[in-house]
Amino acid sequence: MGKHFSFVHCADLHLGEPFHGLRAGDKGPWTEAIGKATFAAFEKVVDIAADSHADAILITGDVYNSDHHSLAAQMAFARELYRAAQHGIQVFIVHGNHDPDEAWRADIPLPPSVHIFSSEKVEAVPLMVDGELAATIYGVSYGARHVKDNLAKMFQRKENDGFAIAMLHTDMGGEGSPYAPCSLDDLTETKMDYWALGHIHTRKIVSESPHVVYPGNTQGLDLTETGPRGCYLVDVGAYGTVTLKFMETDAVRWLDMPVDISAYSDQEALLREIMRQRAALKELTGRPNIARLILRGRGPLHRAAASESGREFILQALNEKEQFRHIFTYFSRVEDETKPAIDLAERRQLPDVLGDYLRAYDETAELPKVKLAEALRQIAEEQPEMKKMPAVLALADDEMLLRAFRKAELMGAELLAEEDADEDH
Repeated sequence: MGKHFSFVHCADLHLGEPFHGLRAGDKGPWTEAIGKATFAAFEKVVDIAADSHADAILITGDVYNSDHHSLAAQMAFARELYRAAQHGIQVFIVHGNHDPDEAWRADIPLPPSVHIFSSEKVEAVPLMVDGELAATIYGVSYGARHVKDNLAKMFQRKENDGFAIAMLHTDMGGEGSPYAPCSLDDLTETKMDYWALGHIHTRKIVSESPHVVYPGNTQGLDLTETGPRGCYLVDVGAYGTVTLKFMETDAVRWLDMPVDISAYSDQEALLREIMRQRAALKELTGRPNIARLILRGRGPLHRAAASESGREFILQALNEKEQFRHIFTYFSRVEDETKPAIDLAERRQLPDVLGDYLRAYDETAELPKVKLAEALRQIAEEQPEMKKMPAVLALADDEMLLRAFRKAELMGAELLAEEDADEDH
């Protein structure tokens, strides 16, 4: 029988890393919150470990980004490690591709309760709890930003080391990756009890026998990292049973917020609906949010949603309402997935100008991709504007022409439908 203990597994803190994909120049309560978010997230990690009386915190790489490895970031990190030490929590760290040995500047002394694993070889460090061996923690750090070697093959469990935990920053399954690639078989063959992984920003329990776990990052950094971010609180029973509990740590949450325009005929009504949904969203998350507003559905507001000026108006009107709120939902962008109020499928069947246009579009769209691009380029070359500026067309590649063609279905149909409506009046 072993020793009951618990630990917090986190990774990819990216302390001090700025958020990406935000609008330049926008100022509001989000400015300060965003600047502090990665630090606040790690503070929550330590809070979780202290409140749950965990014995250790495991950090599997990318504490910092080497490009934003400031003295202030180091001081903030060290302060939290000393706070963990005051609670009797040991901390184990491996470096990843964003904070390898060659970029690590340990200008601030860390408490003796912190162990940073070497990049020269796999080390084995005992985790002692109440004077007894609870586990042996194995780990190896990155020496440089790119590590093409399969570091997992360097791990070898020893006898009588209790519960065995291995720490590695790796792109598991990424054959040929420059981030210590390995396979699941490489990990399971070592007979470790728990693999604490880092590098992948989305949490994932890859295996439960043994446990192979990515906790994801502690704070989302851009629109690709939506939803809760955090760490795992891991409880290990005296007989080696493992129980994982995901704990949210993100100080600011990235979200997608889809809104259907179908029921609204004017922008003010749509804005009121978005603000209603935004209030519900803030109540749901209980924290500041950065959201991508995705407009969907079919209706008269399609034209406003499809135009850059219309989306800009919506964005500014919504963000102005959040200027003085502590719990905010800041919209970083508006994306248009709307369709015009006309029923294109129905109109294709009618024997009118719009029906002729849509049937001609369909016939052209059936061309093979290469031939379609050639036909579109030939049509464009015949346009008077392009004859005056042939250099402009030369800058357009096939994908640009095909994107323009796909937009033409809706834009052309909408214009023809408007002409029909004008004639009726």
